[in-house]
Amino acid sequence: MKEGEYMAQINSTTMRLVGMASGLDTDTIIQQLMSVEKLSVTKLERQKQLVEWKQEAYREFTNALRAFKEQFFDITKRSTYLLSDSAFKVFKVSSSADEYVTAKGTITSQAGSHTVTVKNLATAAKAVGIKGISKPITGELNEGIELGKLKGQTLKVTLDGVTKEIALEDYASEEQLEKGLQDLLNDAFGEKKVNVSVSNGKIQFLTEEGVTRMMISGGTALSDLGLTPGASNRISTGNTLATIAGQLKNAFEFDENGNVSFVINGKEFTFSRNDTLQKVMTTINNDADAKVTISYDEVQDRFTMTAKQTGAGKNISFKDSNIDVSFFEALGLYNDDAGKVDPNDKEAGIHQGEDAVVEIDNATIIRSSNTFTVNGIEYTLKNKHADGSSATISVERDIDAVYNSIKSFVDEYNKLVDMFNTKLSEKYNRNYQPLSDDEKEAMTEDQIKKWEEKAKTGILRNDALLEGIQRSMRVALIDVVEGVGISLSSIGISSTSYLDKGKLTIDEDKLKAALREKPDEVRELLIKTSDSVPQYDRDLTSEERKVRYKEQGLLHRISDILNDYISTIRNKDGYKGILLEKAGMVGDLSEYNSSLSKEIRSYDEKIKEMYKKLIEKEDSYYKKFSVLETYMSQMNSQVNYLLSQLGTYK
Repeated sequence: MKEGEYMAQINSTTMRLVGMASGLDTDTIIQQLMSVEKLSVTKLERQKQLVEWKQEAYREFTNALRAFKEQFFDITKRSTYLLSDSAFKVFKVSSSADEYVTAKGTITSQAGSHTVTVKNLATAAKAVGIKGISKPITGELNEGIELGKLKGQTLKVTLDGVTKEIALEDYASEEQLEKGLQDLLNDAFGEKKVNVSVSNGKIQFLTEEGVTRMMISGGTALSDLGLTPGASNRISTGNTLATIAGQLKNAFEFDENGNVSFVINGKEFTFSRNDTLQKVMTTINNDADAKVTISYDEVQDRFTMTAKQTGAGKNISFKDSNIDVSFFEALGLYNDDAGKVDPNDKEAGIHQGEDAVVEIDNATIIRSSNTFTVNGIEYTLKNKHADGSSATISVERDIDAVYNSIKSFVDEYNKLVDMFNTKLSEKYNRNYQPLSDDEKEAMTEDQIKKWEEKAKTGILRNDALLEGIQRSMRVALIDVVEGVGISLSSIGISSTSYLDKGKLTIDEDKLKAALREKPDEVRELLIKTSDSVPQYDRDLTSEERKVRYKEQGLLHRISDILNDYISTIRNKDGYKGILLEKAGMVGDLSEYNSSLSKEIRSYDEKIKEMYKKLIEKEDSYYKKFSVLETYMSQMNSQVNYLLSQLGTYK
């Protein structure tokens, strides 16, 4: 309960009329009496505020340490993660002919150069369907139609996104209707794009080469010409299978349940007549077991099924579950050519995948993929070499990349050191105590802000917990790593003066020389893994911790220290990291269960209880003054009576 809540409670529950008889300013007198009583409450509220500020300050350190840990010791942050060989075994790899082959290093790479000749690229098996699987636009002239009465009626035609409306004339015969429509379409879109034929009561529109999608989208002549609104010469994958079946030259059937079922590479699929073709294709393409992608080429009006895996071998197999359905044949896809593929269509049919063939340093390598690793180098083949040409792959250690990673760590570590040094050395000014509600009411917001900034200064001065963290990290970087013959200072990383208060500086030339001349020793110094206790655990014994500390690289030591202080994982005794147990962390259960959170709640209870006593005390004062008022009223009555009697005897 705060002071404002306390006053509100009094005002809302009590209505007092005092001072009427005595003439005393009773409210003022009681408030002055209570101001002394409230000093003890104000003291508690100040103490509580100091604890809250201290908790906030601790949490700032928790957040800073968490950010540092996540940047360098979180394995999901691959670009900045430092606890793996890949952070220190970085190679620059270049190709003399990127258009033929590129490469990149791995942690098992070795410096050197390699001659590469690409003999053949790996390809994926592919089943290419026949062209022109969709029905052309056709109509059947309305029985009894009078061609001479078509004048003024219209057709709205869309050709590859361009829509024109043509107006028909009078026609004496089917031949005239054919010629008239042909002339109108030629005028609208240009010649040799659409071919019209009218014969025996039927009308048909065929597109010429170079033209893709044609659609009769509307018009008043649709009914008389027997055309369907939206009729097109290409299927639309957004349509349902039931609609698609009627748009293909070779229709497929549905089973008795209205479904189509088929198998691709051993994986069976079933789809309803109400599913769209796009859903069918998306489901197949996203299926991990089918291992193919199926696509529709609108220009050539054909389907293609491609294996996701490249290389030789039978990587595509498909069939209808029900032989009477003929789903794949309707799409123009066949498992074998068997005379069903047009010999003039060179693309259609089954095309088996091929392996990649490459010579690396005169050794022939055959792989099923164009990307593969040989002797620690990952190659990616792009094109076949011709005329005996080749490419040279050069591999060298990327000293700059490793140096920049170490420098980034040192820079961020120094920011932490600055933060610790600042907070631990700040002087506490006792002249600036937390403000009470009454004091805040007499100040502006800006004044309150400036006051509280000064009041918070020095709140963690010489704090033992923070000093422990800082000391642990500083010592961890100095202590010898067992079995490693170098130290940070020997590779150019050290504190140059006691005035730096633990901050590190880097001798760039010395560090780069160490990375160049003894890279494995530098790596061991920083990220060596303990043979005896290789894994960090919250429940390691004291002896296990000592052994792990001696054998671990410096960065592992820092990571362990951070885990000890800010881990959100409980140990066997139910405790989280030391800082979290002390001050908690927002968003974690420790936010409410830390020792400081419990201390704050304890202050709340004490303050609440004290305010109750203040209310009781204030009530007792008013009761006493009320009694006084009663006595004063009685005395006034008596005096008035006596005075009136004296007046009678005059």
